[in-house]
Amino acid sequence: MSAAATNCASTSSTTPAAFPYDITHSNTERSLVARHDLLRSRIEDETQLIRSNVPVELEITDDTELLHAPIDSHALSPLRVRLKPVEADQHLLCLHIHHLMSDPATLWTLLDELADLYRGTLPAPAAQFWHYAEDQARLLANSREAAEAWWRRSTELASFAAPSPTPVGPFALRQRVLPASDVAELERFCRRHRSTMFVSLLAGLTTGMLPYLGHGDTVLFTTLISRRNRAEWRSLPGPCIVPLDLPVPRPPSELTGEYVTAVRDIVLGAQQHVMCPTAGRDAPYFEYISDARPQSLSFGDATGAVIDAAGPRDTGMATDLGIRARKTADGELFAHLSGNGIGWSKERTLTICEKLPWRSPMFTEVA
Repeated sequence: MSAAATNCASTSSTTPAAFPYDITHSNTERSLVARHDLLRSRIEDETQLIRSNVPVELEITDDTELLHAPIDSHALSPLRVRLKPVEADQHLLCLHIHHLMSDPATLWTLLDELADLYRGTLPAPAAQFWHYAEDQARLLANSREAAEAWWRRSTELASFAAPSPTPVGPFALRQRVLPASDVAELERFCRRHRSTMFVSLLAGLTTGMLPYLGHGDTVLFTTLISRRNRAEWRSLPGPCIVPLDLPVPRPPSELTGEYVTAVRDIVLGAQQHVMCPTAGRDAPYFEYISDARPQSLSFGDATGAVIDAAGPRDTGMATDLGIRARKTADGELFAHLSGNGIGWSKERTLTICEKLPWRSPMFTEVA
């Protein structure tokens, strides 16, 4: 994941930000890595190996590609920090972290801490990621019996609907799905039906899929959910997420409040009864990424702002269908759409997005 900011931050998860950055503060990056075991770790044979000391240097770059920077999965640290001079008093700071070690909250936490460390010192973190991993493993073990019972009730008699086949045609694009005025209508819809953006969009997308579905009373989706269920996990760097299957009821011909409620109940039940690993069945993936980026960043006398952020670069090897949606700073809804084209072709996927019930007649493919 990556982020870019002026006074800049960027990540793989990447973020860029822009501001005047004094490279004599280069020990800031080392202090950040020293704070978190996760940033001195790599995964070997499904085990997190932590080193006591890992060298990390601020990289000065004139690269034009700021949002994506390769990070070797075998590197001593999953973190890269790059700085691009723009003018004498302005730099782009790009923070990159390997996607296996992060989630969106991780990106913003590290960016905040980097700015704080630039100005001074921070108290020791309340927890390390391995504390979280042990706690979640214990929770999963203790709740497995109840989780298995819920999943049996939800799927034992289910017949899963799938789309009719289409020729292979891999695709990946970034799409404006809803303009700001339609997003405002979607948000009013959520409030009216006591729903969330994730639940309402999932219900709307499933309704749009109906013309292409074969027989079956259930449509299976997969997703990732944030699982920061204790105060000390809220700003903990690390992939505090779990995969989730969602056995959604077959939709009606038009979206209704009753259907949104049914989808919401499934989502809440699945969140409460997490099982890892999931069923492993091929299914469309849907994720709504809420934007919690910092509004401003104080690097001493300089103030920075996040200007962009991105997840891992698309490899072109997606299976089934993936839809990752987020609301922009301008209030629009964008989605990254990708798939292998079998069943959920590019044309079908675009039509589903075009027919979202909150959408006015506009359609813009941007990348």
